Amino acid sequence: MLCRNNKNKNVKISTFHYLNIRPYIFIVIIMSLNSGFSEESLRKIAAQKVSFRFSVKIHIAIFIVVNVLLLLVNFFYTPELYWIVFPFFSWLIGVNIHTLSYILYARGVFPMAKRGMIYHLDSYIFVMLFLFIINLVTLSGFYWVLLPALFWGTGVIVHVIIYFLFYSGKNKKPGKFESRMERAIEKELNKMRKKQNK
Repeated sequence: MLCRNNKNKNVKISTFHYLNIRPYIFIVIIMSLNSGFSEESLRKIAAQKVSFRFSVKIHIAIFIVVNVLLLLVNFFYTPELYWIVFPFFSWLIGVNIHTLSYILYARGVFPMAKRGMIYHLDSYIFVMLFLFIINLVTLSGFYWVLLPALFWGTGVIVHVIIYFLFYSGKNKKPGKFESRMERAIEKELNKMRKKQNK
């Protein structure tokens, strides 16, 4: 119950009645208390998110329009050579990275180790797709694209394994670290504390 003074007597107002009068203010207060951000901070975060999303939409729209125009030029002027695949797939890599960056930002994926693994895997897929298209267009009789796919793919697999072994742990209990990296850091901190106490 909420109380307020009305000259000679106290007037009791139920929380439900207060919510009917000021629902937006109450929600903002609860969000601020739970998240640790003020209303101004939440507004700035929301504005950044909207601006980021808008930039991605503009990028995708320009990408589509320009490549449609290039496709028409390719079709009417040089139909014997499909050069459109080069600007299309090379630019697609940039659009993909831009979109992925927004998705990671919007979902709150901020650990650098996890972001690095996702970027690495994503870059491998789209760059290898681009190289595969180049291979087919320029030298379809010899699949040289298998060489970078094999060597780079090995590096990606090693990166993923390292991430899950050392960085993917979660803290289920305060002070308890599941990932090997966090346990190693905690162990090193304990050694440093013992040296300082001596």
